[in-house]
Amino acid sequence: MTFHECEEYILSVPKFAGKLGTEDLSRILELMGHPERACPVIHVAGTNGKGSTCSFLASILSQAGKRVGLFTSPHLIKITERIRIGNTQITEADFTACFEETMEYVERAKEKGIAHPSFFELLFLMAALYFKKQKTEYVIYETGMGGRLDATNVVFPEVCVITSVGMDHMQYLGDTLSKIAEEKAGIIKKGIPVVFFDREDKSTDVIKQTARQVGAPLFLVEKSQYKILKIANKVIDFSFNSGYYRYCQLSIRRTGLYQIENAMLAVKAFELMKNSFHSGCARLESLADREQDMDWIRAGLLGMAWPGRMEQIADRVFIDGAHNEEAIEAFCHTLEVLFPAEQKRLLFAVSADKEYERMIGRLCRIPFAEIILVRYEGSRAADLDTIAEVFRRFSGSKLTAFDDIRAGFSYGMSHVGDSYLFCVGSLYLAGDLLRIGSIKDD
Repeated sequence: MTFHECEEYILSVPKFAGKLGTEDLSRILELMGHPERACPVIHVAGTNGKGSTCSFLASILSQAGKRVGLFTSPHLIKITERIRIGNTQITEADFTACFEETMEYVERAKEKGIAHPSFFELLFLMAALYFKKQKTEYVIYETGMGGRLDATNVVFPEVCVITSVGMDHMQYLGDTLSKIAEEKAGIIKKGIPVVFFDREDKSTDVIKQTARQVGAPLFLVEKSQYKILKIANKVIDFSFNSGYYRYCQLSIRRTGLYQIENAMLAVKAFELMKNSFHSGCARLESLADREQDMDWIRAGLLGMAWPGRMEQIADRVFIDGAHNEEAIEAFCHTLEVLFPAEQKRLLFAVSADKEYERMIGRLCRIPFAEIILVRYEGSRAADLDTIAEVFRRFSGSKLTAFDDIRAGFSYGMSHVGDSYLFCVGSLYLAGDLLRIGSIKDD
């Protein structure tokens, strides 16, 4: 099969296959020789910030000289983005080879009465197989959605990380913060340390209770533990007191302020697992060891770049994949702190199944010079007229709408002038705009 034939098959899986569940998925992994157990694993769940936290941690581990596998979702432009080693995506040839070999095991499983895996489960099986073949030293698995019933929850991690918990995917995970937190907490396992960002809401109580019931040591990270030292043209400098160490003069790229929280989670996870770098042997930590760890952390944080998260794609033009109320709040806070006096324009698209009225209400507390509405490519996109009416209820800003995303983006780019254009509302929007940009580059 060609790569494109494999891709078309995988994208068609939702039409004929449902979710297997962790029990049957584990039976397929057993047939495969349990590739997910080939090296130490870090498991990451949460509503927002999962991908960035995974990427921060992978960057730190790579600076430490480790070969790190990274399984994330969704992809913005190409399906190979989901399976990477360091910053390098799986090649089309390796993707095809892993697909074909994985499908051999799927067929063997069918003979034993196991149904075809779902879209996400199939990609997870392929990733586990690929990382084993590539002899990775660590693998970071990001949950697709939830945690308790997620395909990745078959792994036996060295550290679990739960990022922020917010209201998203309520039709699948529950209609309250506590219910959603219960699903995320499903990745917690006995004796495995858990790192969680504490926002002092109902989710914290759920995470604490689950960790206590399961018997997992819990390490909370909170806003009081960091201090922004300087916001420069290209970087944000901050310090972080982890409760065990004080990390001074850390820096991330000048993107969203929310990335500081994701960086803190990655640093704490690294802190908990770093002793495994020394062949699992206990060691007395010397000053030289400490300085080496700091060098890895500083270089890893500053070197991390995650597409579609407050990403600058042109002069004065930024894309952010914020697509729920919590993420929009973080996005708006970034604009209010980093761009307080600058004239701003908004390009917005959203999925019909999101809590878009709350998202729009928060966005409209920022005085945008103009709001440009577009409809991203795909059946999930919200109706333009409906979204326009919501904006009119909250804002008196000039409103312009385009059914064609390319026309809307071209209009926004041509009207930037001395202002800034921020494109937000959906990861589908971010992917479409990045794809448009790559086409123009070609």
